[in-house]
Amino acid sequence: MARHSKHNTASGHFTYAEYQMLKDRWGSRKLRLSVESMRAFHACCLCLQSAQRPVCCGEGHVFCKECILSDLVTQKTQLAEHAKRRAELVQRRAEQHAEDAAKAERAKIAAFEESTNALPKDAKRKREADDAGPDAKKPAAHAANPAFWLPSMAPEAETDELQELDKDERPSTTLCIAGSDKPHKLTRKGLVPVHFSTRTVDTQRQYFCPSCKKELALAAQVHVLRACGHTLCTACTKELVHTPLERADAGVACPECSAPVRKAADVIAIAREGTGFAGGGRAEAATKGIAFQG
Repeated sequence: MARHSKHNTASGHFTYAEYQMLKDRWGSRKLRLSVESMRAFHACCLCLQSAQRPVCCGEGHVFCKECILSDLVTQKTQLAEHAKRRAELVQRRAEQHAEDAAKAERAKIAAFEESTNALPKDAKRKREADDAGPDAKKPAAHAANPAFWLPSMAPEAETDELQELDKDERPSTTLCIAGSDKPHKLTRKGLVPVHFSTRTVDTQRQYFCPSCKKELALAAQVHVLRACGHTLCTACTKELVHTPLERADAGVACPECSAPVRKAADVIAIAREGTGFAGGGRAEAATKGIAFQG
């Protein structure tokens, strides 16, 4: 009999071990991410694989050319459907307003004819007309729904579809949603081809800077030149591009193909998720949940 008192179900309170067993199902959780858990700088922001025929937007988000073009086509289709639905709702609303105006005009004419009629109205017909008014529907509605005060039985408010579309605030152009915190405009003409320099080391593909031949880590900060699409590491970009541009030198060019670089906006920093360190980006993943009330 004493052995049963040591079972989990026999105690009147939750122990620390029991709370730990429920930890994966209840409450909020946080997890520190390492560099292996983050997207590499050369990976596509849509398919998360190594980008094929890579292109990037003005904010430095890298995509496979096929992935981003498919996404842009999908967005254009959704925008066209949204515009078509809105036009149909506007036309339907205009027809409804015209019908209401015609009905009000007919009611006004009927009221005028009734007021000019010299014959008195029968009391029975007058009572039937009063019973058929809008207030006559309220008792019938209460009879059909006697527990209307309950949340589950409350009548739903009529929603205007056009107002719902206005609340959607859908933009009229395609967007780059790779940066979910701040989407920005993106068109096909705004895509910049990216040419990564690669080499094979021990049967493995390795990305490197074409200027200093230094290997680029998965979380490295890489810059792409808009004119030619070649990628450089941070040190080479600062020494060979940014510093000469600040001195207003006329001979600033790509160290790989000598393509001219005329302004700082021609250098795009490729977006990265983080380095794995606390100060190097999003290094923590968190999920929020309801705590167990034991």
